[in-house]
Amino acid sequence: MHIVFLLPGPAEGPTGGYKVVMEHAARMVAAGHRVTVCYAGSIFYRQKPLKFKLSGIVRYVQKYLRGFSYGKWMVLPHGIKERLTFSLNYCHVPRNADRYIATSPYTAWYLDRYPVDADRKFYFIQDREDWGEGLRAILDDTYHMALNKIVIASWLRDMLRFRYAEDSVLVPNGFDFNYFTLNTPIADRKLPIISMLWHNMPRKDCATGWKALQIVKQAVPSLTVKMFGTPERPDFLPDWVEYTRCPSREKHNEIYNSSQVFLATSRSEGWGLTVGEAMICGAAVACTDCGGFKEMAVDGATALISPVGDAAALAANVIRLLKDDELRRRIATEANKNIQGFTWQRSSAAMAEALHLSE
Repeated sequence: MHIVFLLPGPAEGPTGGYKVVMEHAARMVAAGHRVTVCYAGSIFYRQKPLKFKLSGIVRYVQKYLRGFSYGKWMVLPHGIKERLTFSLNYCHVPRNADRYIATSPYTAWYLDRYPVDADRKFYFIQDREDWGEGLRAILDDTYHMALNKIVIASWLRDMLRFRYAEDSVLVPNGFDFNYFTLNTPIADRKLPIISMLWHNMPRKDCATGWKALQIVKQAVPSLTVKMFGTPERPDFLPDWVEYTRCPSREKHNEIYNSSQVFLATSRSEGWGLTVGEAMICGAAVACTDCGGFKEMAVDGATALISPVGDAAALAANVIRLLKDDELRRRIATEANKNIQGFTWQRSSAAMAEALHLSE
Protein backbone atom coordinates (compact mmCIF):
# COMPACT_ATOMS: atom_id res chain seq x y z
CA MET A 1 0.00 0.00 0.00
CA HIS A 2 0.99 3.64 -0.46
CA ILE A 3 0.65 5.58 2.81
CA VAL A 4 0.92 9.37 2.97
CA PHE A 5 1.54 11.26 6.22
CA LEU A 6 0.60 14.96 6.20
CA LEU A 7 2.73 17.14 8.49
CA PRO A 8 2.18 20.89 9.02
CA GLY A 9 5.77 21.80 8.11
CA PRO A 10 9.42 20.77 8.46
CA ALA A 11 10.62 20.37 12.03
CA GLU A 12 12.85 23.13 13.40
CA GLY A 13 14.30 20.75 15.99
CA PRO A 14 13.76 17.33 17.60
CA THR A 15 10.01 16.97 18.12
CA GLY A 16 8.28 14.10 19.92
CA GLY A 17 5.23 14.05 17.64
CA TYR A 18 7.31 13.95 14.48
CA LYS A 19 9.51 11.24 15.96
CA VAL A 20 6.46 9.08 16.61
CA VAL A 21 5.27 9.55 13.01
CA MET A 22 8.68 8.56 11.69
CA GLU A 23 8.84 5.49 13.92
CA HIS A 24 5.55 4.28 12.49
CA ALA A 25 6.64 5.16 8.95
CA ALA A 26 9.85 3.16 9.37
CA ARG A 27 7.95 0.07 10.41
CA MET A 28 5.48 0.44 7.55
CA VAL A 29 8.39 0.54 5.10
CA ALA A 30 9.88 -2.56 6.76
CA ALA A 31 6.53 -4.30 6.26
CA GLY A 32 6.72 -3.61 2.52
CA HIS A 33 4.55 -0.50 2.22
CA ARG A 34 5.43 2.71 0.36
CA VAL A 35 5.48 5.73 2.65
CA THR A 36 5.58 9.40 1.69
CA VAL A 37 5.86 12.10 4.35
CA CYS A 38 4.60 15.46 3.08
CA TYR A 39 5.62 18.69 4.83
CA ALA A 40 3.55 21.80 4.14
CA GLY A 41 5.52 24.76 2.87
CA SER A 42 2.59 27.01 3.78
CA ILE A 43 -0.76 26.71 5.55
CA PHE A 44 -4.00 28.31 4.31
CA TYR A 45 -2.10 30.06 1.53
CA ARG A 46 -5.20 30.82 -0.55
CA GLN A 47 -6.94 32.65 2.30
CA LYS A 48 -4.11 35.10 2.91
CA PRO A 49 -3.60 38.61 1.47
CA LEU A 50 -1.15 39.15 -1.38
CA LYS A 51 1.79 40.26 0.78
CA PHE A 52 1.54 37.08 2.85
CA LYS A 53 1.32 34.99 -0.30
CA LEU A 54 4.53 36.56 -1.56
CA SER A 55 6.29 36.00 1.77
CA GLY A 56 4.97 32.42 1.75
CA ILE A 57 6.72 31.78 -1.55
CA VAL A 58 9.96 33.13 -0.09
CA ARG A 59 9.65 30.95 3.02
CA TYR A 60 8.95 27.89 0.89
CA VAL A 61 12.17 28.45 -1.09
CA GLN A 62 14.11 29.04 2.13
CA LYS A 63 12.83 25.80 3.65
CA TYR A 64 13.69 23.89 0.50
CA LEU A 65 17.24 25.27 0.37
CA ARG A 66 17.81 24.82 4.13
CA GLY A 67 16.81 21.20 3.98
CA PHE A 68 13.57 19.80 5.31
CA SER A 69 14.36 16.17 6.11
CA TYR A 70 13.68 14.91 9.61
CA GLY A 71 16.84 12.89 9.07
CA LYS A 72 18.64 15.84 10.64
CA TRP A 73 17.17 14.76 13.99
CA MET A 74 16.96 10.96 13.79
CA VAL A 75 18.20 8.17 11.53
CA LEU A 76 15.57 7.47 8.86
CA PRO A 77 15.42 4.35 6.68
CA HIS A 78 15.98 5.00 2.99
CA GLY A 79 12.51 3.73 2.12
CA ILE A 80 10.74 6.78 3.58
CA LYS A 81 10.21 9.41 0.90
CA GLU A 82 10.05 12.97 2.22
CA ARG A 83 8.45 15.73 0.18
CA LEU A 84 8.14 19.48 0.78
CA THR A 85 4.88 20.56 -0.82
CA PHE A 86 3.93 24.18 -1.44
CA SER A 87 0.67 23.45 0.37
CA LEU A 88 -1.28 20.35 1.39
CA ASN A 89 -4.03 20.82 -1.19
CA TYR A 90 -4.77 17.57 -2.97
CA CYS A 91 -3.14 18.81 -6.18
CA HIS A 92 0.23 19.02 -4.37
CA VAL A 93 0.33 15.61 -2.64
CA PRO A 94 0.62 12.10 -4.12
CA ARG A 95 -2.62 11.17 -5.88
CA ASN A 96 -4.62 8.03 -5.25
CA ALA A 97 -2.67 6.86 -2.21
CA ASP A 98 -4.24 4.01 -0.25
CA ARG A 99 -4.11 5.84 3.09
CA TYR A 100 -3.82 9.54 3.95
CA ILE A 101 -2.99 10.36 7.58
CA ALA A 102 -3.42 13.86 9.01
CA THR A 103 -1.23 14.58 12.02
CA SER A 104 -2.52 17.97 13.25
CA PRO A 105 -5.67 20.12 13.09
CA TYR A 106 -4.16 22.03 10.15
CA THR A 107 -3.50 18.91 8.12
CA ALA A 108 -6.88 17.44 9.09
CA TRP A 109 -8.53 20.55 7.61
CA TYR A 110 -6.87 19.82 4.27
CA LEU A 111 -7.47 16.08 4.34
CA ASP A 112 -11.18 16.54 5.00
CA ARG A 113 -11.44 18.22 1.58
CA TYR A 114 -9.59 15.54 -0.41
CA PRO A 115 -11.77 13.86 -3.08
CA VAL A 116 -11.05 10.34 -1.78
CA ASP A 117 -13.16 7.74 0.00
CA ALA A 118 -13.68 8.22 3.73
CA ASP A 119 -12.15 4.83 4.52
CA ARG A 120 -8.79 6.12 3.22
CA LYS A 121 -8.71 9.20 5.48
CA PHE A 122 -7.24 9.03 9.00
CA TYR A 123 -6.54 11.58 11.72
CA PHE A 124 -3.63 10.67 14.02
CA ILE A 125 -4.19 12.68 17.22
CA GLN A 126 -1.22 12.93 19.57
CA ASP A 127 -2.44 15.80 21.76
CA ARG A 128 -5.16 18.40 22.11
CA GLU A 129 -3.38 21.02 20.02
CA ASP A 130 -5.01 24.14 21.39
CA TRP A 131 -1.94 26.36 21.49
CA GLY A 132 -2.11 29.36 19.19
CA GLU A 133 -5.09 31.32 17.88
CA GLY A 134 -5.04 29.64 14.47
CA LEU A 135 -5.25 26.14 15.92
CA ARG A 136 -7.97 27.02 18.41
CA ALA A 137 -10.09 28.47 15.60
CA ILE A 138 -10.40 25.12 13.82
CA LEU A 139 -9.59 22.52 16.49
CA ASP A 140 -13.11 21.57 17.60
CA ASP A 141 -14.32 21.34 14.01
CA THR A 142 -11.56 18.90 13.09
CA TYR A 143 -12.71 16.46 15.77
CA HIS A 144 -16.09 16.24 14.04
CA MET A 145 -14.72 15.73 10.53
CA ALA A 146 -15.40 12.46 8.71
CA LEU A 147 -11.90 11.16 9.38
CA ASN A 148 -11.03 7.86 11.06
CA LYS A 149 -9.50 8.96 14.35
CA ILE A 150 -6.49 7.30 15.97
CA VAL A 151 -5.21 8.46 19.38
CA ILE A 152 -2.05 7.67 21.32
CA ALA A 153 -3.48 7.90 24.84
CA SER A 154 -6.60 6.89 26.72
CA TRP A 155 -7.18 10.46 27.94
CA LEU A 156 -7.49 11.56 24.30
CA ARG A 157 -9.88 8.72 23.56
CA ASP A 158 -11.99 9.74 26.56
CA MET A 159 -11.90 13.39 25.48
CA LEU A 160 -13.21 12.54 22.02
CA ARG A 161 -15.84 10.20 23.40
CA PHE A 162 -17.27 12.33 26.21
CA ARG A 163 -16.65 15.86 24.96
CA TYR A 164 -17.20 15.41 21.22
CA ALA A 165 -19.19 12.15 21.00
CA GLU A 166 -16.62 10.79 18.55
CA ASP A 167 -15.11 7.31 18.42
CA SER A 168 -11.40 6.63 18.06
CA VAL A 169 -8.90 3.78 18.08
CA LEU A 170 -6.19 3.71 20.75
CA VAL A 171 -2.63 3.09 19.50
CA PRO A 172 -0.22 3.67 22.42
CA ASN A 173 3.29 4.81 21.62
CA GLY A 174 6.31 2.57 21.91
CA PHE A 175 9.87 3.13 23.08
CA ASP A 176 13.21 2.26 21.53
CA PHE A 177 14.79 -0.12 24.04
CA ASN A 178 17.98 -0.22 22.00
CA TYR A 179 18.41 3.56 22.16
CA PHE A 180 17.60 3.91 25.86
CA THR A 181 18.98 1.26 28.23
CA LEU A 182 19.39 0.62 31.95
CA ASN A 183 23.16 0.78 32.45
CA THR A 184 23.51 1.78 36.12
CA PRO A 185 21.67 -0.48 38.59
CA ILE A 186 18.89 1.35 40.41
CA ALA A 187 20.25 0.35 43.84
CA ASP A 188 23.73 1.69 43.04
CA ARG A 189 22.67 5.32 42.63
CA LYS A 190 23.91 6.95 45.81
CA LEU A 191 24.21 10.61 44.81
CA PRO A 192 21.21 13.00 44.93
CA ILE A 193 20.98 13.75 41.20
CA ILE A 194 17.79 14.94 39.50
CA SER A 195 17.32 15.19 35.74
CA MET A 196 14.77 17.36 33.97
CA LEU A 197 13.86 18.45 30.45
CA TRP A 198 14.07 22.20 29.85
CA HIS A 199 11.65 23.59 27.27
CA ASN A 200 10.48 27.12 26.51
CA MET A 201 6.85 26.21 25.73
CA PRO A 202 4.58 27.46 28.57
CA ARG A 203 2.63 24.18 28.60
CA LYS A 204 5.81 22.35 29.67
CA ASP A 205 5.79 24.60 32.78
CA CYS A 206 9.51 24.38 33.42
CA ALA A 207 9.20 27.52 35.54
CA THR A 208 7.29 25.51 38.15
CA GLY A 209 9.90 22.77 37.89
CA TRP A 210 12.64 25.29 38.57
CA LYS A 211 10.79 26.58 41.65
CA ALA A 212 10.49 23.00 42.89
CA LEU A 213 14.20 22.37 42.36
CA GLN A 214 15.11 25.41 44.42
CA ILE A 215 12.98 24.08 47.28
CA VAL A 216 14.65 20.67 46.98
CA LYS A 217 18.12 22.26 47.01
CA GLN A 218 17.37 23.88 50.37
CA ALA A 219 16.36 20.48 51.80
CA VAL A 220 19.17 18.55 50.11
CA PRO A 221 22.19 20.90 49.84
CA SER A 222 24.33 18.31 48.02
CA LEU A 223 21.79 18.14 45.17
CA THR A 224 22.98 18.15 41.56
CA VAL A 225 20.59 18.76 38.66
CA LYS A 226 21.18 17.57 35.12
CA MET A 227 19.00 19.45 32.64
CA PHE A 228 18.79 18.89 28.91
CA GLY A 229 16.83 20.43 26.05
CA THR A 230 17.02 22.09 22.66
CA PRO A 231 17.18 25.78 23.76
CA GLU A 232 20.35 27.54 24.81
CA ARG A 233 21.22 27.22 28.49
CA PRO A 234 19.02 29.61 30.52
CA ASP A 235 21.14 32.44 31.90
CA PHE A 236 19.76 32.20 35.43
CA LEU A 237 20.84 28.60 36.11
CA PRO A 238 23.46 28.31 38.87
CA ASP A 239 26.56 26.14 38.75
CA TRP A 240 24.87 23.23 40.56
CA VAL A 241 22.80 22.71 37.41
CA GLU A 242 24.51 20.94 34.53
CA TYR A 243 22.89 21.76 31.18
CA THR A 244 23.27 19.77 27.95
CA ARG A 245 21.85 21.13 24.75
CA CYS A 246 20.68 18.45 22.27
CA PRO A 247 22.43 15.56 24.05
CA SER A 248 23.89 12.71 22.04
CA ARG A 249 22.57 9.20 22.57
CA GLU A 250 25.42 8.41 24.94
CA LYS A 251 24.99 11.63 26.93
CA HIS A 252 21.21 11.26 27.06
CA ASN A 253 21.56 7.77 28.53
CA GLU A 254 24.23 8.97 30.96
CA ILE A 255 21.93 11.73 32.25
CA TYR A 256 19.03 9.36 32.92
CA ASN A 257 21.25 6.55 34.28
CA SER A 258 23.03 8.81 36.75
CA SER A 259 19.77 10.23 38.09
CA GLN A 260 17.98 9.05 41.18
CA VAL A 261 14.92 11.07 40.15
CA PHE A 262 13.49 12.46 36.91
CA LEU A 263 11.26 15.52 37.26
CA ALA A 264 8.41 16.04 34.74
CA THR A 265 6.49 19.30 35.04
CA SER A 266 4.04 19.68 32.12
CA ARG A 267 0.59 21.22 32.45
CA SER A 268 -0.56 19.30 29.39
CA GLU A 269 1.08 16.46 27.49
CA GLY A 270 -0.18 14.14 24.80
CA TRP A 271 2.08 11.31 25.89
CA GLY A 272 5.29 12.42 27.60
CA LEU A 273 8.15 10.51 25.99
CA THR A 274 10.73 11.68 28.52
CA VAL A 275 8.86 10.04 31.41
CA GLY A 276 9.04 6.66 29.67
CA GLU A 277 12.66 7.18 28.69
CA ALA A 278 13.60 7.94 32.30
CA MET A 279 11.74 4.83 33.48
CA ILE A 280 13.63 2.67 30.99
CA CYS A 281 16.91 4.05 32.37
CA GLY A 282 15.98 3.45 36.01
CA ALA A 283 15.21 6.93 37.32
CA ALA A 284 12.30 7.26 39.73
CA VAL A 285 9.73 9.69 38.32
CA ALA A 286 8.10 12.63 40.10
CA CYS A 287 5.58 14.22 37.75
CA THR A 288 2.42 16.27 37.42
CA ASP A 289 -0.98 14.69 36.93
CA CYS A 290 -1.43 15.65 33.28
CA GLY A 291 -3.07 13.05 31.06
CA GLY A 292 -0.09 11.98 28.95
CA PHE A 293 2.12 11.17 31.92
CA LYS A 294 -0.57 9.02 33.52
CA GLU A 295 -0.45 6.57 30.61
CA MET A 296 2.72 5.32 32.33
CA ALA A 297 2.72 6.95 35.78
CA VAL A 298 0.56 5.44 38.53
CA ASP A 299 0.82 7.35 41.79
CA GLY A 300 2.62 5.39 44.48
CA ALA A 301 3.37 2.51 42.13
CA THR A 302 5.40 3.70 39.12
CA ALA A 303 5.75 7.39 40.06
CA LEU A 304 4.87 10.02 42.61
CA ILE A 305 2.29 12.42 41.15
CA SER A 306 1.37 15.95 42.22
CA PRO A 307 -1.13 18.55 40.95
CA VAL A 308 -0.24 20.60 37.89
CA GLY A 309 1.43 23.91 38.77
CA ASP A 310 2.09 23.04 42.42
CA ALA A 311 5.82 23.55 42.96
CA ALA A 312 5.66 22.76 46.68
CA ALA A 313 3.92 19.41 46.13
CA LEU A 314 6.28 18.54 43.31
CA ALA A 315 9.27 19.34 45.52
CA ALA A 316 7.84 17.31 48.40
CA ASN A 317 7.61 14.22 46.20
CA VAL A 318 11.16 14.67 44.96
CA ILE A 319 12.44 15.04 48.52
CA ARG A 320 10.58 11.86 49.54
CA LEU A 321 12.31 9.94 46.76
CA LEU A 322 15.75 11.35 47.56
CA LYS A 323 15.48 10.70 51.32
CA ASP A 324 13.67 7.34 51.24
CA ASP A 325 15.96 5.06 49.28
CA GLU A 326 13.67 2.05 49.64
CA LEU A 327 10.76 4.01 48.17
CA ARG A 328 12.91 5.30 45.32
CA ARG A 329 14.15 1.82 44.43
CA ARG A 330 10.64 0.34 44.58
CA ILE A 331 9.10 3.08 42.39
CA ALA A 332 11.93 2.97 39.84
CA THR A 333 11.97 -0.84 39.67
CA GLU A 334 8.21 -1.16 39.20
CA ALA A 335 8.23 1.58 36.57
CA ASN A 336 11.08 -0.07 34.69
CA LYS A 337 9.19 -3.36 34.70
CA ASN A 338 5.93 -1.75 33.55
CA ILE A 339 7.45 0.29 30.74
CA GLN A 340 8.78 -2.86 29.04
CA GLY A 341 5.27 -3.46 27.70
CA PHE A 342 5.35 -0.28 25.60
CA THR A 343 7.17 -1.71 22.58
CA TRP A 344 7.20 -0.35 19.05
CA GLN A 345 6.35 -3.84 17.84
CA ARG A 346 3.07 -3.71 19.74
CA SER A 347 2.42 -0.10 18.71
CA SER A 348 3.08 -0.69 15.02
CA ALA A 349 0.87 -3.79 15.02
CA ALA A 350 -1.96 -1.75 16.56
CA MET A 351 -1.41 1.00 13.98
CA ALA A 352 -1.51 -1.49 11.11
CA GLU A 353 -4.80 -2.85 12.44
CA ALA A 354 -6.25 0.65 12.88
CA LEU A 355 -5.31 1.54 9.29
CA HIS A 356 -6.55 -1.82 7.94
CA LEU A 357 -3.22 -2.31 6.17
CA SER A 358 -3.84 -6.02 5.62
CA GLU A 359 -6.81 -5.35 3.34
